[in-house]
Amino acid sequence: MLDKWTEILDNRSILDAVYLDFSKAFNSVPHKSLVIKLQSYGVEGKVLQWIQSFLSDRRQKVYVSRAGSSWSYVTSGVPQGSVLGPVLFVCYINDMPEVVKSMIYLYADDAKIGRQIVNDSDRCFAARLG
Repeated sequence: MLDKWTEILDNRSILDAVYLDFSKAFNSVPHKSLVIKLQSYGVEGKVLQWIQSFLSDRRQKVYVSRAGSSWSYVTSGVPQGSVLGPVLFVCYINDMPEVVKSMIYLYADDAKIGRQIVNDSDRCFAARLG
């Protein structure tokens, strides 16, 4: 990424860049969508069942000033603090380079998106990343 972007700037071109941090997005991954995506990658059988079991039947309760809510089932989010959580999240966002029409570089829960600006239609690409 750095080499490509430096080359663009060395050639006196303009570069737009967007940095994304998905660290909070771990909490919003829909379990059903994640399972469908894993199936599209060829995950099946006992491994898929194990992952579904890892994600299912999780409940949460919120306390504010000693007052607690009722228990609610968690239907989204990748459990944090495990080795599997980040792997599942990366599987979930792994197809971004196929969807985003600009240069994109993924690393863990970060993404860097850049585009060389050649004409006015290239400007403000962040609003039309897809």
